[in-house]
Amino acid sequence: MRLLLADDSLTILEVVGSFLRQQGFDVITASDGVEAAIKASTLKPDLILLDVIMPKMNGYQVCRLLKNQPATAHIPIIILTSKDQPREKFWGYQTGADEYVTKGFDQTPLLEAVRRHLPNGDEVAATADCHENLVEDEFDILARSNDLLDAKLFEATIINEIGKLASSLRTLEETASALFALLANLTGYEAGLLAFSYGEQGVILSKVYPGVGKDYLDQFRHYLEARLKKEHPESIPPGGFTLEILDRVKTGIVPEIGEKIFDPGRVEAVFLRSKGKVIGMLAIAVERITPAKSDREIMELFANHGTMVLENAWLYEQVRRLSIMDSLTKVYNRRYIEERIREEINLSQRHKTNLSLIILDVDFFKKINDTYGHQAGDDVLKHLMVVCRGVTRATDILGRYGGEEFIVVLPETNMQGAQIVAERLRAAVANNPFPTCAGRIPVTISLGLASIPSRFIDSAESFIKAADLALYRAKRTGRNRVCCYDPCTDGYVVNNE
Repeated sequence: MRLLLADDSLTILEVVGSFLRQQGFDVITASDGVEAAIKASTLKPDLILLDVIMPKMNGYQVCRLLKNQPATAHIPIIILTSKDQPREKFWGYQTGADEYVTKGFDQTPLLEAVRRHLPNGDEVAATADCHENLVEDEFDILARSNDLLDAKLFEATIINEIGKLASSLRTLEETASALFALLANLTGYEAGLLAFSYGEQGVILSKVYPGVGKDYLDQFRHYLEARLKKEHPESIPPGGFTLEILDRVKTGIVPEIGEKIFDPGRVEAVFLRSKGKVIGMLAIAVERITPAKSDREIMELFANHGTMVLENAWLYEQVRRLSIMDSLTKVYNRRYIEERIREEINLSQRHKTNLSLIILDVDFFKKINDTYGHQAGDDVLKHLMVVCRGVTRATDILGRYGGEEFIVVLPETNMQGAQIVAERLRAAVANNPFPTCAGRIPVTISLGLASIPSRFIDSAESFIKAADLALYRAKRTGRNRVCCYDPCTDGYVVNNE
């Protein structure tokens, strides 16, 4: 077996070299780090012994360089040094060393370490046919070392930037948006998706740039879900994934039509893993014809170090959701739905898009409680929201306004579109009795809706009031029906004189 012994001390080279030769090893020597790297690359020893303090390149630098070259990565490396400090040992192992042995008069620990790490014949044969270009001179060694240092610094910088996101509590959407923004600085992409599941819940967060339309986004989402279902079906939550559009305040909702065409060949995707399980996927559609090798490496960095940040954000989000969700129906509570309506109005005005709002109310709900009991009444309200989720889009917003009254906010939907949704809701409820603890109960709902832009609506309060007046008319004229706000019939909600 051939050993490479590198040390700047001629005494060490003589004493340790002689001892190892007496044990039957073929020993070659090097007196500085560059010479050690060249001989390791060209002569391919079976094991390398490296001193830490050497001229030109120290032992840690040589170790890191050799462990990052396919031609020498398999060669065991033992750090041989007089520095017996925990910090030095830690750093030695971080560079890829297989063992850390302290110099001393007794050579037995060194011999035992050498014998522990010498490869057997099969291991040598399996790694002997690497055809990587060999380093031949000092310039080549230093150039490769600098390239490796740059790569490690680049990687450390990315990891540090990702780590900064964990220092402040953010929602999952804010965290994902920040990750996508960082990713945009490192690789050009036209659309990105992040699928994340935790327990029985799952969400797909999308980040898109101009030119990407809804058809593109639908195809990209289908691609992502199909890959997860095929390769890691355990990562699909029971209720599937909901879709969230990131940075809507800045970009608006994805337009119906875009000039860009989705191409699976331009997708680079990595799985997100936590505790040995796949919990989602990060995918980007790059702007170039095919993804570059660097894109894959960057994506893997994001997957490896960003998953924990996302998990922390998810847990924070769950705590936050407890304060904004209705505990019975699992939709937003009144305080939060009013905040969201104000946000959607601002978005609608900024991007000059339509926005509609539906208020629905369970007909004769008191009678249901009196006849079947309050638990059955609760079951009716819970199932009503299940029906609403089945009819509305992922981007629509559901909230409980009070008692048996609920709100559905429909972004980018005009009065005619909202009327279609409302009628579907009404029919879905009326045509299918609700399952409750008291058996199946026939239920009907009345719905009132309003839309903006409208000169009769100038705030969240007047928006809700307009839909509520339409709901009141639906109740007054027979229930189980949809009414659209009409200022002439229902009355004005703001002073437009």
